Amino acid sequence: MDARRQGLRRETELNPLFLAPTSLADAPPLEFVRAAAAAGYDGVGLRLNASPGLPFHPVLGNAPLVRELRAGLGDSGLAVLDIYSFYLQPATDVRAFAPALELGASLGASYALTMGDDPEWNRLVDSFGRFCDLAAGFRLACALEFAVMRPLASLAQSVRLAEESARANAVVCIDPLNFVRGGGTPAEVKATDPRLLPYAQISDGVLGPGEPDPAMLGRMGPNQRRLLGEGVVPLAALLDALPAGLPLGVELPPPQGAQPSAVEWAKATAANVRGFLARYERGARA
Repeated sequence: MDARRQGLRRETELNPLFLAPTSLADAPPLEFVRAAAAAGYDGVGLRLNASPGLPFHPVLGNAPLVRELRAGLGDSGLAVLDIYSFYLQPATDVRAFAPALELGASLGASYALTMGDDPEWNRLVDSFGRFCDLAAGFRLACALEFAVMRPLASLAQSVRLAEESARANAVVCIDPLNFVRGGGTPAEVKATDPRLLPYAQISDGVLGPGEPDPAMLGRMGPNQRRLLGEGVVPLAALLDALPAGLPLGVELPPPQGAQPSAVEWAKATAANVRGFLARYERGARA
């Protein structure tokens, strides 16, 4: 156990848990919110913009649904952490994201999750800067989520993009499985400016053949996620390296072929994450 785990870590702080829409990708928005509330989550992320290859249940433009969603969040006491997902691609016109950003901000979101899906670096820097400016008008920060199957594939690239954009509302959201698949280490997280890491995701999973393989960054296949403790991600070491008490977006989809109800799976993920965090905190106090 390193020095931080032996006592230099700040006094234990509970991590607020937010159910990510990727955990219940097929659930319509109201069912998703009800499931998160039934499982005792602190809040949710909301998919308000379509993501390539993922189910999408449109909310924008449906005034009755927006009213019901707003009421459901208010009645349950669930907070909205982030809104999903804004892909910056070669032909992206960031102005098209304004309605989703406006709705997300009105529902109380703090972050717009941003994916760098453009292989041309200078164009990506320009479009991200313009997206940050647009989001700032709605008092939202832009959280870069790097993914090993996309051009923006590593923490180092994300930090560089945030720095080169020179926008105060540019931050980074680490997906632990993407991070370790690309060869990232807890020491790299610990060396990152904490200001850039206001929240993180929490997940586990397995590596593909030959991984981690930094040479394959941007060209790897999809993630194979598992419940916490069932994969190979060094989650305790990553939590040690992150600022204590961060909000955590829980990204744990059901196993392939499984068909639990939304409430059943939300409760299963909440119990899994809370159990892991309880064991982690006991280790931190030991």
